[in-house]
Amino acid sequence: MDQHYSDLEIVPVPESDIAALVELFLLVERQHEQYWPLRWALRPDIQERYTRWITGNRANSDWLFIIARRKRQHAEASTEVLGGLAAAINQEIPIYQFTHYAFIHDLAVRPDARRHGIANALIQYSRQWAHDKGVNQLRLMAAEKNTAAKALFEKFGFQTTYAEMVFPVDSI
Repeated sequence: MDQHYSDLEIVPVPESDIAALVELFLLVERQHEQYWPLRWALRPDIQERYTRWITGNRANSDWLFIIARRKRQHAEASTEVLGGLAAAINQEIPIYQFTHYAFIHDLAVRPDARRHGIANALIQYSRQWAHDKGVNQLRLMAAEKNTAAKALFEKFGFQTTYAEMVFPVDSI
C-alpha cells in the first residue's frame, strides 16, 4: 500500500462540496451499471436525484454524509474531495431482537487517491458514528464483481451474511 496522507481529515460534507461528493458516488454507480444493467440501470437524472437525496437528508442526525479531504493550510485555501461516504440508521423489521442498524449506502474514493488510507479512514469514522448511535451492526452491500471493495470490507471484519439474487422476470 502507498503512503497515507498525513494531512487527511474526515468532515461532514459542507454544502459547497455536495456536487463533488455526488460525482464520487456516480463513479461507483457507473461501475455497478457496467457489471449488470438489469440490476443497476441508472436514471438519466441521477445526478440531480443524488443531490436532492444528500441535501434532503444532510441535517438529519440519523444520516451520515462525510468527505475525506486534505487539511487546509489556511482558512481561504480550497480543498479537494478525495473520498466520501453516506450511511444511515435504519429500522430493522420487527422480527429480530435489535431494532436498528447502521447501513453504508455509498463509499467512494477518487481513483488517483486510492491506496492512501482514505477508505480506511471513512470506514473507521462510520464505525465510530454507528457505535455512538448505539446500534449493534454496521452493514453494507458489495457488488460481487468488486473484489477490491470486498477485500477491504473483509479486512475490517465485515462478514457475508447472505447473497442478493436477482431474477430477470421479463425473461420468462
